[in-house]
Amino acid sequence: MNIALSILSAAASAEAAGTAEAYSGPWENVYNAVHSTAEAVTEEAQGVVDRIQGLGDAHAQLADPDYWGSVGIITLTGILVVFFILAILIFLFWALGKTFQTIDKNRAAKAEAAKKAAAPAPAAAPATVEEIIEEDDNDDEIMAVISAAIAAYAEEEGTSYTIRDVKKRDKRARSAWSLAGIGENTRPF
Repeated sequence: MNIALSILSAAASAEAAGTAEAYSGPWENVYNAVHSTAEAVTEEAQGVVDRIQGLGDAHAQLADPDYWGSVGIITLTGILVVFFILAILIFLFWALGKTFQTIDKNRAAKAEAAKKAAAPAPAAAPATVEEIIEEDDNDDEIMAVISAAIAAYAEEEGTSYTIRDVKKRDKRARSAWSLAGIGENTRPF
């Protein structure tokens, strides 16, 4: 490495001296190699600058009809590939939907057939009807007991409470736990 560096520096000093003796003899080959390499690097650098600026080739390239043809073909091919894959995906999702609908229909048919085969005879319901009737008769008694408890509580505090309305509770109403779950899961973030 040091030898090559000394040869190059000697060639450069000989070129700077400008003497004809420096180019003759053993230094002539070194000088020619360095000089030709420098010219090649300069030409290559100029080509890179032209390509970066794009001044020389841009007008010629845009005027070439083959350029626009290849750009159009590439663009059209890209668009067609995208829409073709989109069509394939749409078909796959449609086929999956139909498959799952068929599976659900088969399960529903099997469940209905099993339900018809295992349909038991209706049970005697008079015992439950009597219990319901007894509960309806006890509603007035239950309201009286609750009113008495509220009155006893009010006497201890020295205030009075009035029951204005009694509504029957809907059997399908949600429990407190159910309402808490719904509130927890639908609460804004």
